[in-house]
Amino acid sequence: MYNDSFADMMLNERKLTEKMKILLYFKKKHNCFFDNTVIFKTEICRMFLEHSKPDVDNNLVLTACLLYACKKSVISFTEEKRRTYLRKGAEYLEELGFDKKFCRICEQANRIANITPRDKEGDILELIDNFGMLLDRDDRRAFNPTEALFVLENENLKGLENVYLQDFKEFVMEFENLETLGLDKSKIITRWQTKINMIPKYNLAQGINAAIDYRTTAKKLYIEGKKLEVNKNGIRDNKQEINADRRIKHEIAKQIDEEHKFSDLLNISGEE
Repeated sequence: MYNDSFADMMLNERKLTEKMKILLYFKKKHNCFFDNTVIFKTEICRMFLEHSKPDVDNNLVLTACLLYACKKSVISFTEEKRRTYLRKGAEYLEELGFDKKFCRICEQANRIANITPRDKEGDILELIDNFGMLLDRDDRRAFNPTEALFVLENENLKGLENVYLQDFKEFVMEFENLETLGLDKSKIITRWQTKINMIPKYNLAQGINAAIDYRTTAKKLYIEGKKLEVNKNGIRDNKQEINADRRIKHEIAKQIDEEHKFSDLLNISGEE
């Protein structure tokens, strides 16, 4: 069945950008929610997994991050739809061939279903979904990462246990505050927030390619920041600067996934 092959393709594909490409083509023929808000959240998820290294299957979590909101309504997102879109999405994903565990994890992006015990992968999705506060909406401005962390901990998750909340807070604060880089060169998450908020929500080709470009920038900034932290006085002479730049470029070349900008996507409209 085609439906079964879609689940297989998504889980068997290890490269995140290629997963996005598969989902883009799937969206063209099926009623499946996928826009640049999903790309934004999944990139945040990828960075968190790489940084904090939680004991989870990264491939499964990233696939779930792309798909858990598959039945989210594009328009007229009423309270009823808000309360049911994860359940309907989980049911739809099971029809597409995903197993019950995967669908259960996807339904835990919020607490409406009150699933217990919770899966740790579901706790990651919950944090990532809440960090959608960094995205512009018609009814409010985007939160900055510090504001979003405060609301996440003190309002949205107040009185609730999330096993990765502390790890997520540390991840955000480190990526936003590589102190040795200075304010002009740090704020890695804010850079991604600004980049994605400038792109039309449904221009998916542009969103995917923006994610690829951003990974290069983010990894370079992070590697540079961590190297500077090693130098206690934060000062490098000219020779050290040149050598550090060479090491950074070499490490980026090794770390960046062997992903390419698929030019065929540039000819595909992201509009419905």
